[in-house]
Amino acid sequence: QARAAEQAVAKYLERRGYEILASNFRRRGGEIDLVARQGERLCFVEVRARSTADFGRPAETIGRAKRRRIVHAARVYLSRQRAEPIARFDVAEVVGDSIEYIENAFDLDD
Repeated sequence: QARAAEQAVAKYLERRGYEILASNFRRRGGEIDLVARQGERLCFVEVRARSTADFGRPAETIGRAKRRRIVHAARVYLSRQRAEPIARFDVAEVVGDSIEYIENAFDLDD
């Protein structure tokens, strides 16, 4: 289910003009589901999926420790860029067949 949700979100973003740069970027201590570019901005996207929202929104399952691991992986990714791009952390909630995209869901200081 997770892989299918990530693929659905990648297609969703591409239809909206984003360029997918990486998927499942993993480094010791962290992983980023999708790295996308929107114009000059890099977007680190955490994809969360549930079959229903009966027990809360998928984004609510992203705790502080998970945010720290995402930020760590993002810093590694950013350290490999020639220039320091503008970056943000987004969350894509997939509930059934519906996608809710949350820009700036958290930041480097979380």
